[in-house]
Amino acid sequence: MDNDMSYIQRLKRTGIVCLFPVVSYGILGPLEIYCGNEKDFSFGLTDFIWLFLGISVAVWLFSSLIFALFKDKINEKICAVILGIGVASYIQNMFMNIKLSEIDGSGMDWESLKSFSYLNIVIWGIIILLTIILSIALKKKWSACAMGIASFLSVIQLVAVVFLLISSVTRTEDTSNLRMSGEGQFEVAADHNIIVLVLDTLGNTQLENALKVYPDMLDGLSDFTFYNNADCRYYCTFPSMTHMLTGNDFDFDSNSIQWLNDSWQSDKANKFYDILGNNQYTCSLYSSSSVIYTYGDIDNLYKKFNNVKPADVIIDKRKMLESMGKMSIYKYFPYIMKPYFEILTHQFNDIVTLKEGESIIGDNAKFYEALNEKKLTVNSKLQNAFIIQHLFGTHQPYTNDENANFVEEATIEETIRGLIVICEEYLSQLKELGVYDDATVIITADHGSWYGNDPQPILFVKKAGETQEQMKVNSAPVSLGDFQATILSLIGEDYSEYGTSIFDWKEGDERARTVYMRGNDENYPAVTNSSFNVYYEYSYVKDKDELLEKMKAGPDNVLMATPW
Repeated sequence: MDNDMSYIQRLKRTGIVCLFPVVSYGILGPLEIYCGNEKDFSFGLTDFIWLFLGISVAVWLFSSLIFALFKDKINEKICAVILGIGVASYIQNMFMNIKLSEIDGSGMDWESLKSFSYLNIVIWGIIILLTIILSIALKKKWSACAMGIASFLSVIQLVAVVFLLISSVTRTEDTSNLRMSGEGQFEVAADHNIIVLVLDTLGNTQLENALKVYPDMLDGLSDFTFYNNADCRYYCTFPSMTHMLTGNDFDFDSNSIQWLNDSWQSDKANKFYDILGNNQYTCSLYSSSSVIYTYGDIDNLYKKFNNVKPADVIIDKRKMLESMGKMSIYKYFPYIMKPYFEILTHQFNDIVTLKEGESIIGDNAKFYEALNEKKLTVNSKLQNAFIIQHLFGTHQPYTNDENANFVEEATIEETIRGLIVICEEYLSQLKELGVYDDATVIITADHGSWYGNDPQPILFVKKAGETQEQMKVNSAPVSLGDFQATILSLIGEDYSEYGTSIFDWKEGDERARTVYMRGNDENYPAVTNSSFNVYYEYSYVKDKDELLEKMKAGPDNVLMATPW
């Protein structure tokens, strides 16, 4: 190594070497995350990419200028370590991220990956040590070698950046300012209300386990009938919510976004919401899950749900940069450090808020807090209302206790008890307003828990005018696919075009039902822009026990997931 390197020479070497990890962490990483999960974000590409680009350039210039101040030998070792970290990060992202997230949006089971985590960090150590050894062994050739490796890998990544940008720009984007507003989330109608409380992911087995800890947990639901043999047909929120609210079966031969859009724009869906409108029902959907991911283009919901309307938004750029930055680090860091940078989907909910009106509250504890502070009110302008409140439910992490208050960590049983407390408070406030008796209330989940071997969602129903001393339990073979027919039957409309109502089925009936559980299967190819690649098909005719036996035995069929 030339001991007479000038500052400019050191700056050249340092700048080229530093550029490599800066491109990885600051530009390509966030861009890959956004383009691969665009449907999950409520902000646009241009809202963050220029900020990341500016910060990346600033970090690159600052680090290069500072590290170049160190004399040759120290600068040489600094560049070796930076290059080693860059190469290890590149290899991590390309080859060593064997599993990054659960397909239901919950946190990783890091304990199950502990042995791999140790191997992973050893590989990192070897890569960084090798670059240091090479810097010593190659002597004068090291500078050219380091710059050559860094330049080559930087160019590869920058080419990927260009392709991702072109791909994102050429995709058709929704340029309207339609948003799902939380305005009116705590309002009900003066006359008849059909209220659906969707407690995401809560299954019957989870409920049974919680009842062992809190045996009197359901005492406040005495007017309800508990349908303990309901299935969701599809796991997860996509495509279950759209299937439930449009009545359209998932098309395994269609692009996912196209299916969502076709389902909501179908004659079947349009007619259903027209019937509700003709019966003076104002429809509202309060869902904090990603609109694009769950319902497709937001235009699909416009004029079906009154809280979907034009609105301007405020983007919390600090939270956006923090979240996207942590996700980028999460991609590139070794497994032993990933838990400190894990970001779950619901943590993006507060990044975008409405300038006017209110944002939707879907978090369990926050919903309960707002319910107690704001209280339900009667909107005298609403004659009848069809209201869907989609809460976080039993998704991980569990952050509400048995009293529905926020905690850093809770058990699933405490979370479920807290969810029932939320439902009880909602019902209590309906009673205080004098609208409970004439209200139909449905408490359900859009799907059960795949990882808990708990495929059947909860389903509690109280019809308008129904009162009883003790909750009834009904084992009729019903399904969330009966949702639209059930709603129409409740308002006295003909539902023959929509299949069967849950009230058409009786205990002891046998019914052929099919459930599709999505997952990642290494025996099948990856699917474009999707975190899962297959649906496991299970058919059964009796109850949960039969379905669980089917799941243990293996799927009747495996279908490829569709690209986005």
